[in-house]
Amino acid sequence: MKYLKLMMIYACRIGLRAFYLVPVKKNRIYLSADRGSGIRCNPLYIYKYLKTKYPEKYEYVWQYDGVSQEKDTTYVKPGTLKDLYFMLTSRVLISNDGFGSFLPKRKSQMFINTWHGGGAYKRSGVDFITDQHTVDLKINQICGRQTDVFLSSSRKFSEVMTTAKMVPKKRFLECGMPRNDLLLAGRKEEILNKVRNYFGIQEGKKIVLFAPTYRGEEQSAKFTSELDTEGCLEALRKRFGGEWVFLMRKHHFVKKTKYDGCINASDYPDMQELLLASDVFITDYSSTIWDYSLMFRPGFLFVPDLEEYSRERNFYTDPETWAFPLAKTNEELQSLICSFDENKNNEKIKEHHKFLGYRETGHAAEIVAKRIEGVL
Repeated sequence: MKYLKLMMIYACRIGLRAFYLVPVKKNRIYLSADRGSGIRCNPLYIYKYLKTKYPEKYEYVWQYDGVSQEKDTTYVKPGTLKDLYFMLTSRVLISNDGFGSFLPKRKSQMFINTWHGGGAYKRSGVDFITDQHTVDLKINQICGRQTDVFLSSSRKFSEVMTTAKMVPKKRFLECGMPRNDLLLAGRKEEILNKVRNYFGIQEGKKIVLFAPTYRGEEQSAKFTSELDTEGCLEALRKRFGGEWVFLMRKHHFVKKTKYDGCINASDYPDMQELLLASDVFITDYSSTIWDYSLMFRPGFLFVPDLEEYSRERNFYTDPETWAFPLAKTNEELQSLICSFDENKNNEKIKEHHKFLGYRETGHAAEIVAKRIEGVL
C-alpha cells in the first residue's frame, strides 16, 4: 500500500510536467499557510513587508479558498488545477508547511519553507514516523531536496530539522521567524485595542491566553482541556491583581473542543496579535512557547498528560529546560501562578534561549525579502 502511494506520487509528478510548456512568470510569488486554510503566519508577514517595501512590483498568489480584495493578489482554492498551475508558474513559492512531494520543482523556481514554529520541542517529520518505512523516508527526501531556503529561529532548530525534514544544513537561513518581528518590536497599543474590540473586552481587563497543541493524528486530531479556568483566574487575581479575561485558542487541526469558562479565540485571524495582547500565556507542547518567550512575560506549561505524550511523540529537548515552568495538575499550575517571580522567569527564559542557540533578529521579513529580491 505504501509503495502504491509512492508510485502515485511519481505518476503525479510526471503528469504535472505538462505544465512545463507554460513559462515561469518571473515576478510571481505564490504563498501558502497551513495548507491553504488561512492567510496567516510567516508567509503573511513576508507578504506584508514585500507589498510595503516594493509596491506594485510583484504579482501575488495566495493558496486559499476565499475572495481576493486586492488588485495584485489572486486567491486559488487548494488542490485545484488552477492552484497547481500557479504553483508551477511562480518564480518564488513560500509555505509554512513545505510543499508536497507530488510537485515537480522547476529549475528556475525557489522554494522557501518558513515553517510554523521555533525552538525545538515535540518531534516532527521523519523523527515522528513510528514506522521508519523507506517509502515515508523517500517522500520526505523528495520534499527536502526541493527546498532552497528553510527559515530557522535557533541553532538547535536547524540541527533537528536537518534530519526531521531531510534538508541540507547549508540551506537553513537563521534569521528568525517573520511573524515574530511583531513580538520583538514591543507591545503596540493598536494591536491590543484591536484584540479588545474584536472580543468586546473592556479596557483595563487583563488577558490570559490558553493555546494548546493537538493530540493524535492530523486527520483525527482532538483535544479536551482539563484546565480549571476559574481556579486559574482566581490565582491570577491573587498574584497580579485586576480583572482577567480567559481566551482559548485551539490548534487548527482540531475540529471541536470545549471552551468552559473561556472566550473562543480560535477564529481570530492572527495568533501573533493574540500573543502580543496577552498578559499571561498558558500552553503545553506547542512551539508558541518560543514565540511568547521573546517578550519575557509570564508563561506556564499545563501538561497533565506529559508521560503519555512523551511515549507517543517524544521531545527534542527536556521539557524541564523549556522557557516556562510546567505543571501536571491544576493545583500545581495555580501554585506556580501564585508564586510567580519575574526575575526567575527572565533567567529561565534567557537560559532557554542560550541552550537552543537564539537566532531571532527582529528583521526576518526584511531578510527574506532581500533574498527574494536577489533572485527576481
